[in-house]
Amino acid sequence: MSTFLIIDFFRDNDFSIVLLSRIVVLSIAAILMASTFRKPLNPNFVPFGIVIIAFINFGAALTTATYARMPPYYLTNLLFLIWVLVIAISGLNFRHGLFLNILLFAIFISYSQWVRRDAYFFSQYPHLFVSFTYFLIVNVVLEYRRRNNFLQFTELAEQKRKVEELNQQKNKIISILSHDVASPLNSLSGLLNLQMRGKFDENEFRPFMKQIGDQLKNVSGLLFGLVRWSRAQMEGFVTEKKSIDLNRQLETHVELFQPLAGEKNIELKLSLAPTLVSVADEEMIRIAVRSLISNAVKFSNRGGIINIEGFMISANRVGIRISNEGVSIPAHLREKLFTYQMPSSEGTAGERGTGLGLAMAAFFVRFNGGEIFLEPSAEGKTVFRIELPSSVPQELN
Repeated sequence: MSTFLIIDFFRDNDFSIVLLSRIVVLSIAAILMASTFRKPLNPNFVPFGIVIIAFINFGAALTTATYARMPPYYLTNLLFLIWVLVIAISGLNFRHGLFLNILLFAIFISYSQWVRRDAYFFSQYPHLFVSFTYFLIVNVVLEYRRRNNFLQFTELAEQKRKVEELNQQKNKIISILSHDVASPLNSLSGLLNLQMRGKFDENEFRPFMKQIGDQLKNVSGLLFGLVRWSRAQMEGFVTEKKSIDLNRQLETHVELFQPLAGEKNIELKLSLAPTLVSVADEEMIRIAVRSLISNAVKFSNRGGIINIEGFMISANRVGIRISNEGVSIPAHLREKLFTYQMPSSEGTAGERGTGLGLAMAAFFVRFNGGEIFLEPSAEGKTVFRIELPSSVPQELN
């Protein structure tokens, strides 16, 4: 650009106009460069900025060619150079690059037809058209490669996310196996060893049996859920969908958790519609509902009430709502609900959790075409809702 200014200065022309056009181009370029050092440019502004710079630069060249009486090849060579920069260097996508090149070509033709008619310009039309077509083909090839690279990058990013998620799930499972499974088994092994060595008799051993039995029952359910979840992660896994009597299943869950709730003096209230039938994998839904009830008992205050409701949403949708009063879910953790990023936390009586229950419940429910929600509720109250595909008997239709 400095060379152009020096050449223009020594020509017999209106130097002020030429100088002004150069200063405008240099100023805009300087402002854009300075702004990139302060903060990154908006990606949407980059194509717009390149178009503006190319347009102003070519406009300044037209002004110089007119007032400085530059040779005709000055404009054609500059137009050729801008086409190369737009396609190969600027990184504009095909749509923006094509629009800019057509616009510059049209401006050049208009200039040569109505402002400065020169035989050299007319002779260059075929060459410029061939060059334009060649650059168009190059632009198509570059755009194709850019899109392929973008798709490959997106695929790699998705694979990385899945690997990180699987590692996180693996760490959670190892934590569960090392504590929630090993602890009751170690307790049972220690008690049996002491009893075999005659350290205490059968009457002293009997009070521990119920506690250990409840722990083993929970461990059995947890292990079954983990195995079922692991199988569901495999490709080609098929659910065993059938009609499920949700009323009977929910009644069974209330009976199962009654002893655990009784230790905290918690009342389990069950409210069911006359007929609740869902088409889903029974074991998966059982694990999901059991996880939600377990969490409700865990985070309920002593002497509280847990409401378990079953209701019809529509002719092809059935709902289950489980609500409790106690420890609310913090606002900063709600976005992590139903994911494997949910940290474990202690219940109102110091119960240890794994942080995996809600994620497994959500996975099983969605795997069967349902959905799970955390409903808005007052402070100190937590309400979860499950929606499942329903099958209503024909006589009820």
